[in-house]
Amino acid sequence: MVETKLVIFDMDGLLFDTERPSFRALQEVVVKRGYSFTMDHYKQLIGIPDRESDVVLQKMYGDDFPFHVILEEYHERLKRILVEEGVSVKPGALQLLEELEERGLKKCIASSSARKTIEGYLKRTGLEDRFDFYISGNEVKKGKPHPDIFIEACKIAGEPVESALVLEDSLNGLKAACSAGIRCVMVPDLIDPTDEMRDKAYKIVSDLEEVIGLLDTF
Repeated sequence: MVETKLVIFDMDGLLFDTERPSFRALQEVVVKRGYSFTMDHYKQLIGIPDRESDVVLQKMYGDDFPFHVILEEYHERLKRILVEEGVSVKPGALQLLEELEERGLKKCIASSSARKTIEGYLKRTGLEDRFDFYISGNEVKKGKPHPDIFIEACKIAGEPVESALVLEDSLNGLKAACSAGIRCVMVPDLIDPTDEMRDKAYKIVSDLEEVIGLLDTF
């Protein structure tokens, strides 16, 4: 058994309840442009960096889909929603962070979101000093489901992948962790657990506080 020394958090839908307002913002913008946009459409984008979302959206709507314009409008709309409603920390997150700090474990965020988005959410929630570092999807060659971001996180932390643990809510994140050779605990958000998730994940739990009880089982 290899001792866990690094815990890698995803951000959207895992640490912060941002997927729902993100869906609302993107739906408003896309529908305003004359396209339909459902939760099933949105789920295909979860865990994918902005720079790779254009491929998914153009497959949905065609090459004429005004991705860059919609992306800009989406970010502006989401920003307004979060200013009005705030950023909610997911249940169990604070308890888990306290436990990791007591144990002296390294912790970081590895998110497909841009660095400025990560920084903004951390400042809004007062968690900017609770992580050793963070890395965004724009800082690696390939985003999730490729393993690059998690491998880079381990390099920055100076820890082998065997001593890391990934916490994720999306299938793309789970695939990335598995490809990196890192154990992954799933905390589903918008996407219900599938057979593939059950097969690949070390464990599926209902919230982050449940992860505390797993720390001595790795």
